[in-house]
Amino acid sequence: MTTSDSEVKYHDLVIEASSANTDIWLADSNGHLVQKAVGTLRTVLLPGDYVVEFKLGSTTYPVKLDKSRQLTEHEIKSGPSCLRPAVKLLDE
Repeated sequence: MTTSDSEVKYHDLVIEASSANTDIWLADSNGHLVQKAVGTLRTVLLPGDYVVEFKLGSTTYPVKLDKSRQLTEHEIKSGPSCLRPAVKLLDE
């Protein structure tokens, strides 16, 4: 479901892993970790380009969030992979 708050639109994202104990790592295209979940990731995000991994250090896949989406690990892995963006940490 798309929500609007002061004209800023957010989209729901649900990603279901093939196994209930699979780690799901979600980062933005700039290398910032957004969220980690196990089994199922449920979140609400600004539109944009994201990357997902099913197990840290594995293949990275792009996710374009231009509308609310519900995806499975199988659906994501059947698409193209992408390079992992360089991880960026906040300055101390």
